[in-house]
Amino acid sequence: MSKVVIVGAGVSGLTTAVDLLKNGYKDVTVIGQYIPGDITVGYTSPWAGASILSFASSKDVRLQEIDTDAHKVFKHLAENVPESSVIHCPGVQVNDEEDEDGEDSFWVRKLYPKFAEIPKNKLPEGSCKGYTFETYTLSVPKYLNWLVEQITKLGGKVQRVNAIESLQEVIESSQCDILINCTALGAAKLSDVRDSNMYTVRGQTILVDAPHIRQQIYRDGKDRIVYIIPRGDGTVICGGTKDTVNQNLNAEPELTKKLLENAYKACPDLTHGQGPDKFKIVSINVGFRPGRKQGIRLEKEVRASAVSGKKVTIVHNYGHSSHGYQSSWGCSQRVVKLLNEKSLVAKL
Repeated sequence: MSKVVIVGAGVSGLTTAVDLLKNGYKDVTVIGQYIPGDITVGYTSPWAGASILSFASSKDVRLQEIDTDAHKVFKHLAENVPESSVIHCPGVQVNDEEDEDGEDSFWVRKLYPKFAEIPKNKLPEGSCKGYTFETYTLSVPKYLNWLVEQITKLGGKVQRVNAIESLQEVIESSQCDILINCTALGAAKLSDVRDSNMYTVRGQTILVDAPHIRQQIYRDGKDRIVYIIPRGDGTVICGGTKDTVNQNLNAEPELTKKLLENAYKACPDLTHGQGPDKFKIVSINVGFRPGRKQGIRLEKEVRASAVSGKKVTIVHNYGHSSHGYQSSWGCSQRVVKLLNEKSLVAKL
């Protein structure tokens, strides 16, 4: 029986564990410096919205396929597994700028149920195109805990460990047969990975109490990104930022004010029309998404234990940027596929 160790207990690592356990792998352990329940800037997954959209461009067929496969799983969860917290949720997407040459932001008509283009005369002032759709949202704390529960029920384990310096360290200490690298931003720091394609994407959001909000709203422009994401538990995430320069670990008050003003303009009903200073703020959040210049790394290789000489199969599954939840199940399915392939080295 193959011993599997997954490094990284974020949504990607946890989802991969569930998929492996459901596909016949019996000895599966997820390890991480941070695990569900922890609230720290160093642990990205708890700060997500999380809405199940697709961030794929019309040219990125690979990510489109990953997200399409993930949507099928989220549909099943929304309709059959209420304890996962996944729910159907209608949405509105508005863009203030036209697509770049060769792009088609409306490609998602193939992905989202109930897709409908918004007539020009119905668009908010300053926007040029938009659509309504239906997808899924979830309560991040409940969903992460549900993933841990599934791992445990299926016979796997989730364990807290000290900070890991290298994959080789895990190979030697665990004597595993298979290692899955779901270390997100950690992939840039591991001494035997050092992925220079990784970069941080700072996000600052506000979690507010607004149980009456049942629709997700997005407005994208050159100088602003607005999103309003109901979690289904009475709270709503208002954002946001995608800052690849700012490394501030702390919430910035002026930015918080601006984000709330933008959210209120997009949806005054958040405070029942009483103004942007009437939000019921639950928390102000800062997290760093794991961006990667070449997109998600899904790749298999073989290394050897320096002590025993035993060959260990490694599969990399990291670099999900802002779409860790959205692509989680599609990527975990591809990890299983890579492990089932006979070739020692492979990419998907």
